[in-house]
Amino acid sequence: MAGDGARGRLLVAAQFALLAVWLVAGPRVSSQAIGILLQLGGLAIAAWAFVVMTAAQRRLFRIAPDPTGHSTLVTWGPYRWMRHPMYSAILLVVGPAWIAVPPDWRAIGFAALAVVLVTKLRHEERLLAGHFDGYAAYCKTSSRLIPGLY
Repeated sequence: MAGDGARGRLLVAAQFALLAVWLVAGPRVSSQAIGILLQLGGLAIAAWAFVVMTAAQRRLFRIAPDPTGHSTLVTWGPYRWMRHPMYSAILLVVGPAWIAVPPDWRAIGFAALAVVLVTKLRHEERLLAGHFDGYAAYCKTSSRLIPGLY
């Protein structure tokens, strides 16, 4: 669709604007041990997904949600269990630092980031379903963000 590219760019811009607020306003690291463990898990998932996607695409992956002519459907590594491990990683890294720290606007900022990422992944999934014949079957064997839950 004609507006898909513009919508994708808008969602990427919103995602990066919210991440910029997190980077500037802080805190960037959780003050609790469990939060730090979650953040480290998020960084590990991000690194794993980055390596797998880069290897599969034979180039650095794009942040835009629309597939291109050279795109490959990746179903191994973390993508075996979740279709959007980078979005999961972002939520794991940002969430523990922002949710438990006043003021309340940080929790609202995290909720806004989650809404943007879920909106972006739904948009992306619609585009991927139209681009890859096997995407519907892949969706039946994987979760969106949290293996076994969502």
